[in-house]
Amino acid sequence: MKKRLLQETNWSVFLVLLAALFLIVNYLAFRHYHRWDLTASRSFTISQETKKVLGELKEPLKVVVFLAPNDPLYERVKDLLDGYAAASSRVQVETIDPDRQRARMEALAQQYKVSMANVVVFALGGNSKYVEKDQMVDYDFSSAGLGGQPAIKSFKAEAAFTNAIFSLEHPQTPVIYFTTGHGERDRGGQGQGITLLKERLEKEGAKVLEWASLGKTEVPADASMLVIAGPKSPFLPQEAQVIDQYLQKGGKALFLLDPIIVSGKPPTFGSTGLGATLQEWGITLGRDIAVDPAASVPYLGAQTFFARAVGREPVVKDLVQNKLPVLLSLAESLTLGTPHNKAYHCEALLQSSPQSWGMRDLANIDKGVEKKPTDARGPLTMAAAVSSPNTADPCRLVVVGDSDLASDGLLQTGAGNLLFCLNSIHWLLSQASRLAIPPKTEVETHLSLTASQSNFLFILFVVILPGLVVAAGVFAYLRRRR
Repeated sequence: MKKRLLQETNWSVFLVLLAALFLIVNYLAFRHYHRWDLTASRSFTISQETKKVLGELKEPLKVVVFLAPNDPLYERVKDLLDGYAAASSRVQVETIDPDRQRARMEALAQQYKVSMANVVVFALGGNSKYVEKDQMVDYDFSSAGLGGQPAIKSFKAEAAFTNAIFSLEHPQTPVIYFTTGHGERDRGGQGQGITLLKERLEKEGAKVLEWASLGKTEVPADASMLVIAGPKSPFLPQEAQVIDQYLQKGGKALFLLDPIIVSGKPPTFGSTGLGATLQEWGITLGRDIAVDPAASVPYLGAQTFFARAVGREPVVKDLVQNKLPVLLSLAESLTLGTPHNKAYHCEALLQSSPQSWGMRDLANIDKGVEKKPTDARGPLTMAAAVSSPNTADPCRLVVVGDSDLASDGLLQTGAGNLLFCLNSIHWLLSQASRLAIPPKTEVETHLSLTASQSNFLFILFVVILPGLVVAAGVFAYLRRRR
């Protein structure tokens, strides 16, 4: 009797201690919440840029998810937003099932002026913005033509969500002027235009306008920055002087300059009319065509190649970290020097490989590329930034020896082209928190087994392991019988 009472007492104490341990573990887990992202693409790990934006929140941020639980993106979006909530106590997330919570959905849709179901709404103060489903993900439609369903290619919801929050925190509208009148890239053009970049800037809330510089005495007073994208004819000295005055007063500009080739026998390099202005800021145009066989794209020639991001500037931080190259085509190199204003400095952003060179002799260009002693040797600087650490010197420049990298065609082809363009513009606008966040590419893991390996695993898991369990049970039974 005493033995049985002692056993029951031991079991009671054990169960009480077990319950206490369970409560303690749950209490500590609640007080010290932590999430682990075990996905290969780190799909649910928010970036430092997002954490910085969330850290700057001064009032509660309401997030409403208008996605049905059976939607393929529902769990991914919810897990990502859980990361936002874990990073900041000011983030409040509410999920709405449009099918089961019809009344609640209609009330919130009316409150936030939402006319579609598949969106995520961000509300801060009295303002709100919503992110549509197609802004959260890129699809691969390669199998759709064979009757299959489109597969998720990359998950880019974090960039869309963080930019929406940033827009609510900084409601001012930047005004970006693109110069015209010199054959610059424009909307349309069957892959040669610059439509995608302009549309992306407009979606982010920027006001994109055109500015014909000919005959003007100054850059528009409301200009947040200036973009010169691929002029084919030179700027007049008066136009270049107006742009230089704008920069001297602290203006921001993105120069996307291609080598201008003047036809003749032999053909020669023409002038952009902006060489003297850029030299004043420490950048000299190479007046060459960069050739990089080591990093070229197959079947497109050595003049179309991938440049690598270098340095620690915010413009290329994500590119360097994720090893994303930028695709260039028919570009010219840059030589970096010292700006006339000693408060400023130049930093390289993109470089070609050491096996590259800058082709300066165009006499036999139609016969192919050949390295000559007079050519510039690689690695070549293909893009550079000019800035000053002093807030009293606000001028900023990004100069690229190629405008193709921002064209619609290469923007969709180059792995880091869009990221580089957006980061450059955000940096020029002093929107450091809004730097583009790379999408999380889907990583499919496949296990390939030979026939012998498959047979071994079948025998191991279907025969051997179950057999061991049965043998252990029989052994225990026979031992008790004794």
